[in-house]
Formats: sequence, C-alpha cells, structure tokens
Amino acid sequence: MLHKNKTIFAIRYIACSVRTWYQFHFKWPWVKYKGFVRVMSGTGFAKCNIELGNRVQFGKNCKIITNLHISDSVLIASNVSFVGRHDHTYNVPGQYIWDSPRGNNGTINIERDVWIGHGSIIVGPVNIGAGSIIAAGSVLTKDVGECEIWGGVPAQKIKDRFNEQGKIEHLKYLNKSK
Repeated sequence: MLHKNKTIFAIRYIACSVRTWYQFHFKWPWVKYKGFVRVMSGTGFAKCNIELGNRVQFGKNCKIITNLHISDSVLIASNVSFVGRHDHTYNVPGQYIWDSPRGNNGTINIERDVWIGHGSIIVGPVNIGAGSIIAAGSVLTKDVGECEIWGGVPAQKIKDRFNEQGKIEHLKYLNKSK
C-alpha cells in the first residue's frame, strides 16, 4: 500500500504542477509565482499585481480582486475573498457610485506559514504576519502580528498561537528554512 500511495502522490503532484503551469501561463499570465502553487476549481484572479510564493494553496471558489503578495507555505481555504478597501469612490457629490473612479487599494501582504480559514474576507491593504491564523468566516481589516490567531466580524486578536518561547522558536525555524 505504501508504494501505491507514493505513486499516486507523485502522479497527482505532477498533474497539479502541469495544471498550475498552464493556468499561470495561459489563463492568468499576469500572476507571478515562485514554486508549487495549487489552485482549486472556481478560484479566479483579477488583473492586479499578484505574486505567489512556493507551496501556496487556494481552496475552491476563492476570489482575488486586489493586489496580493503571498510568501511561502500558505494555506487558503475555500470561498476566501481578497478585496480592496477603496474599490469604489462613494463620496463625490453629484456622481453615481457607478461612475466613480476606483481608489488606491494598496496591497495585501501575507507572510510565511499562514492559514486563512473558510469563507474569510481579507480587506486590504493589510499585512498578515508569519505563522498567523485567520479563523473561518472572519472579516479582516487590520494588520495581524506574527503568530497570532484572529477571528470574528470584524476580526480581532483571539490569542497568540504560541507562548513567547514557542513564538521565538517557531520564527527562528521559519527564518532558518527560507
């Protein structure tokens, strides 16, 4: 059984690599990626400044409609949206929102070893620190520090992922494994 599982894993890894290459060279050529990226069905990337690191996974039906930079080893569950805070200018008197110009949305930056839970909405510009977790269903509008767990609507810090010594050890590990 072990040999069979390794063979299936290798076949799936190669198929995923080929699919990723095809997607980022033909379907979304503006997206820059630096290694293994897995994109499940229904996920889409708007024509924005998007950079993805190595070992990044998007679940089903994710929507990326703002500038996004993701580092290595990041897990994004299904139905996660990345949106800009200033998509539409709404405060111009005598002008429909429909006709308004787009504002400057900045960039959402996600550092290494981050997990974003199902159905979360990340409203940029924000920075999500290394080793952090965003709980399912959260609406994140603020920067997240390293190794913190955030959740809720609007998202707030719930707790630290590790005690202080554990955080130091984990960040040292992340920096060593670059």
